[in-house]
Amino acid sequence: MPKAKKKPTLKWEDAPDTIGVEELMEILGIGRGQASNIFNSKGFPKIPDAGLKADKEVARLFLQGVKIPENQKGIDYLILLELKKISKGMEVQTECIKE
Repeated sequence: MPKAKKKPTLKWEDAPDTIGVEELMEILGIGRGQASNIFNSKGFPKIPDAGLKADKEVARLFLQGVKIPENQKGIDYLILLELKKISKGMEVQTECIKE
């Protein structure tokens, strides 16, 4: 008998800031085993000393393929990405003004 497909029951926006296996299961519509495998996969940005917990935005980026360097804290890396994006936007605006 084929497995029944689960449907996501929680949106990223509605999830708490810190997610665990249960929340990941609800967000992605997957089973406990698969969610646990994601949390235990190499490079997954778990919060140190918090068990199986992760910042939801950093976990989301990881699942989208953005690799967080292991020597970076998740939130610090998110801030760095945002600053780079802002800086790049300012460069584009400056070039438009010069023209």
